[in-house]
Amino acid sequence: MAARSKASSFDVSVADWFASIHSGALTDVFQAITSLGSTIGIIVITLVLAIWLAWRQGWKGAVLLISGVAAAYVVNTLIKSGFDRARPVAAWGIEADGSSFPSGNAMLAIVMYSLAAIWIIQDRGLNRIAKRMITVVAAALIILMGASRLYFSVHYASDIIGGYAAGFAVVCLVMVVTGRKRLNSR
Repeated sequence: MAARSKASSFDVSVADWFASIHSGALTDVFQAITSLGSTIGIIVITLVLAIWLAWRQGWKGAVLLISGVAAAYVVNTLIKSGFDRARPVAAWGIEADGSSFPSGNAMLAIVMYSLAAIWIIQDRGLNRIAKRMITVVAAALIILMGASRLYFSVHYASDIIGGYAAGFAVVCLVMVVTGRKRLNSR
């Protein structure tokens, strides 16, 4: 309870709500979702998306996706070392180590899925419905990644928000670097 007293009332309210919805089915779903944010999950998904981008649009999008995810990892590590916030004591169901703020899973999810979606929807071979579906799926995965970390109480809500904010900054930086030009190198 001591660590809980360091949490804001917002963090406590969100944690209480997630604790109230625990169920076997949700646990299975959120374990699958949170595995997508594991180190192996992020590496595999990033590489698969990078290969697809390289095949469909040329190497620039693939390199920028990998670079963006790598930058997010470095920025997350630096921020975590600066804040060194302890994780919630109520953590359960999955392994989580290191500092709590900001959520690396949330940060990497917003960077990886946002950049991939941004470049995939530039593909002229995709119709409007496919592009909208990609946007919806990317947004859902980003939201679900943060929710999964809250469900297992391995982060406070403010950690998730901080991860999303830092990840959004990385996405913006990558987009500035690209000069908002079409990434096709062919």
